[in-house]
Amino acid sequence: MQQIQTGAKWLETMIQLQGSTAKEQLVNLVDLVASGLEHEQFRIAATEVTNELAERFSCQRVSLGFLRYNRVRIEALSHSSQIDQQSNMIRAIRDAMEESLDQATIVVYPVESDDTLLVTRFHARLANAQQGAAICTLPLIKNGKPIGALLLERDADKPFTVETKLQCEQIGLLLGPVLETRRRDERPLPSKILESLQSGCAKLFGPRHLPLKVGAALSLVLLIWLSLATAPFRISSDSVLEAEIRRSIVAPQEGYIAAAHVRAGDLVQEGDLLVTLDDQELRLEQRKWQSQRAQLLKEYRKALAEFDRAEVAIIHAKRAQAEAQLKMVEQQLARATLMAPFSGLIVKGDLSQVLGSPVTRGEVLYEVAPTDAYRVVLMVDDRDIGFVSLGQRGQLKLSGIPDKSINIAIDRLTPVSTTEEGRNYFRVEAIMDSHSDLMRPGMQGIAKIEIGREKLLWIWTRRLVDWLRLSVWNRFP
Repeated sequence: MQQIQTGAKWLETMIQLQGSTAKEQLVNLVDLVASGLEHEQFRIAATEVTNELAERFSCQRVSLGFLRYNRVRIEALSHSSQIDQQSNMIRAIRDAMEESLDQATIVVYPVESDDTLLVTRFHARLANAQQGAAICTLPLIKNGKPIGALLLERDADKPFTVETKLQCEQIGLLLGPVLETRRRDERPLPSKILESLQSGCAKLFGPRHLPLKVGAALSLVLLIWLSLATAPFRISSDSVLEAEIRRSIVAPQEGYIAAAHVRAGDLVQEGDLLVTLDDQELRLEQRKWQSQRAQLLKEYRKALAEFDRAEVAIIHAKRAQAEAQLKMVEQQLARATLMAPFSGLIVKGDLSQVLGSPVTRGEVLYEVAPTDAYRVVLMVDDRDIGFVSLGQRGQLKLSGIPDKSINIAIDRLTPVSTTEEGRNYFRVEAIMDSHSDLMRPGMQGIAKIEIGREKLLWIWTRRLVDWLRLSVWNRFP
């Protein structure tokens, strides 16, 4: 489509600038472009174009060549499918094309007048080899640069006129870019890479292209500086704050929740009331054993007055049993109110929404953590765990306190990995040098572990190098 659009624009320009151009010539140009675009392979399309030109201009032979590494290579000959690049005829045609390209103009032989300044030595040699043929060689131009040449050969009695020369020039202006685009698209990948490198080097070391040269120089200076300069190498990891001590408040017995005095997030002091269990049944049980104890006391005194030793012994045992039951009930009553074991923060538990609900013995009601003893848990990527060792220091910034940097020291490495979001992490614990009243268990942040000083280039490219090493090792035996 780009080729057709380019051809259409050229045709429009030709119509505007040369209104006298015959309709038949424009049709011929369109037919030649169609021949260049009809076939999928460049070599077949180029041969078809040369055959068409040979027929339209009554030529013995039409040759088409393109520049490759500053040398002309013959790509197509009319009525010929095989081209021997080392044959004498092909060499002579190539020399004539290069002669025209070196002078950047159309060369017609025999020369029309003796006062011309064109050099036609190789054209004369080619004409003599063909028993005095008439030759017209026109350069193919794309974006102001020569890309190849088109050479037409006729019988000597049919020299190329000025009108024919003009038609050939128009054909070359249109067909050259079309066929060059087809040829470049069908090149093998190594050739494309090599030509791109060659073009880049020509721009870099040749004239003009000052911004490219300045950019390349700055990039080179930056690369050298990165290779020589060193900087602290630190490993970043997601971190979370955990309490060193976390005490669970559990239900001492079965019962029902009567009142909840705190919930998660509240600060409590040692001895503060946390929750109260319903003790009505326990108090009824207490009264029962208290009355039974009083009754047994009366019976015990009566048996003593009657000197009935057997009855005294029996009542004494019953009194001991009642005393034990009463003490057990009193202990249960004492445990019906749960107190804070130490000053800290309620990190789990909210019983205000379940008042009156039953609880079982051993059920966790609250979790309390002190506010002055924390540890930092770092989730270190498995690609970085090899750099981490005990005693290394670093800094921590919590999302809730982003303006404060906290010094930490690695205290423990856990040789067990966890998988999160498709990546493996190792749990690393660290201790903090200082604490803040704003800290709370569960706060998240970013920790950076100081490893040492390394080259900046290595620091910025180590992940890429490691990935390339694994990829190469994975794909090669």
